[in-house]
Amino acid sequence: MGYIKLQKTGAEFDLVSAENIGDVKLGASDIVIQYLSGYKVTISGSGNFTAKDTNIVENAIDVMNGASGVAPMTKLSQAVEVTMTAIA
Repeated sequence: MGYIKLQKTGAEFDLVSAENIGDVKLGASDIVIQYLSGYKVTISGSGNFTAKDTNIVENAIDVMNGASGVAPMTKLSQAVEVTMTAIA
């Protein structure tokens, strides 16, 4: 199973699955990855993300989807926090 690493602060990172994704979209101040399993990951930071950040996430997913091995670090315009919840 492939994962992307999202840069937090310093050397810290969060792992996000690159498998079974149904949608990646830019929210009001976050990026939301929705999975076919009915869960979603919300990527938030200290400010608003841009379409460029969403493209960076999509490109990292394209690289790692179905791959195994060490994932390259994915750095967005700001340090991130990742939360997984059920899609309501």
